[in-house]
Amino acid sequence: MTDLVLIAPPKDLPPKIVAVLRIFVVVGLLTLLAGMFGFASQRVWISYLINFCFWSGLAQGAVVFSAAYRLTNGTWGETIRRVAEGFVLFIPLSILLFLLTFFGRHELWPWIEEPIKAKAAWLNEPFFFLRVTLYFSMMSLLSWRYVSISIRPEVGLLKEQGLAPASRWVGHVTRNWTDYNSELETRKAKLGPLVPILLIAYGGIYSFVGFDVVMSLEPHWYSTMYGWLYFAHAFDAAVAATIIVAILARKYFHLEDHVSTKQFYDVARLLMGLCMLAGGFYWSQYLVTWYGNLGEEIERFILRFDHAPWPPFQWAVIILLYFFPIVVFLSRAVKEKMRALAAIASIILAANWLYQFIEIAPSLWKQDTPPLGLVELGITLGFLGAVGLCWLAYARVVPLVPVRSNVTTTSH
Repeated sequence: MTDLVLIAPPKDLPPKIVAVLRIFVVVGLLTLLAGMFGFASQRVWISYLINFCFWSGLAQGAVVFSAAYRLTNGTWGETIRRVAEGFVLFIPLSILLFLLTFFGRHELWPWIEEPIKAKAAWLNEPFFFLRVTLYFSMMSLLSWRYVSISIRPEVGLLKEQGLAPASRWVGHVTRNWTDYNSELETRKAKLGPLVPILLIAYGGIYSFVGFDVVMSLEPHWYSTMYGWLYFAHAFDAAVAATIIVAILARKYFHLEDHVSTKQFYDVARLLMGLCMLAGGFYWSQYLVTWYGNLGEEIERFILRFDHAPWPPFQWAVIILLYFFPIVVFLSRAVKEKMRALAAIASIILAANWLYQFIEIAPSLWKQDTPPLGLVELGITLGFLGAVGLCWLAYARVVPLVPVRSNVTTTSH
């Protein structure tokens, strides 16, 4: 006789962490409202856009990481994959968060105040907000569909055993549930075509997000590689964040016996590879501009490498995001030590935030001092709180540990 063993999600989330995250959200909302009513308005909206690009890309990249894991038939890190899928709840919220930029549009995109006749067919306000909203809506629908199919067998089994919390989401995911083994086969059949669709859509749509949302901050500058850079850094940040959250979940949800350090060794190698990939894309963009001495394109690099106050931030990104991971991850031991790995992933995550900062802030901020202070901290904490609460809402419903089969014998 085979018994299915399932470790239920925690009934009670860590109260101190939840309280802190809620405080972060309140701080972020208050800072945003202050900006809307004229207090340090430009700084608030610049920071808002930086954090929007960073956190929305991170959440989407985490779901794409899960899809890529399935595409390669990975089996080495099921719990880490489930942790990555938890960011899906923030993706629909990113649609609303993008629409909020409408109130700060005059502080962000200069072509709204000064239209460019040659690009007006593409860079015009109604079409811009319409298509970018469609970008996030399409990725939200695909991601939601993917994760719902992915978690259905486990959540259905949880409900069958009477362990699932009462939730409309649980009811939607488990509608027309049959039995665990049949659902596994159904999941395999449905995800077969959906996974490559999600991955291709991510590469295409997030390239256009990079072109439209960030590259258009300097509407006379363009790079055909910029979309690649945008989604590669989002994917890199997502894997770093997944490592950090998985380590915290292992500790606070008492999963040490179910999540081995070998899983973290494998995902750390992936993170190193993604940092190298992002660095390669950045170098490729820089090399073509420098070697060709392209006048319009090179001004962007001169601003960030030679004009105060930006060079320290630009070099920090290059060192911490592209070279530091290669050096530190040469050690096998560091990939399996949880505290060391969490610290390294945190540095890489912070470097990805700095990447968004150095891509966005110099295009808009013309003062001699960098726009970094309590205003930026408040907006960043607000986004961190929202992402954290979304992930915890997922973790309260979805089992993070794979189902195990126990074979028992009955004597007569």
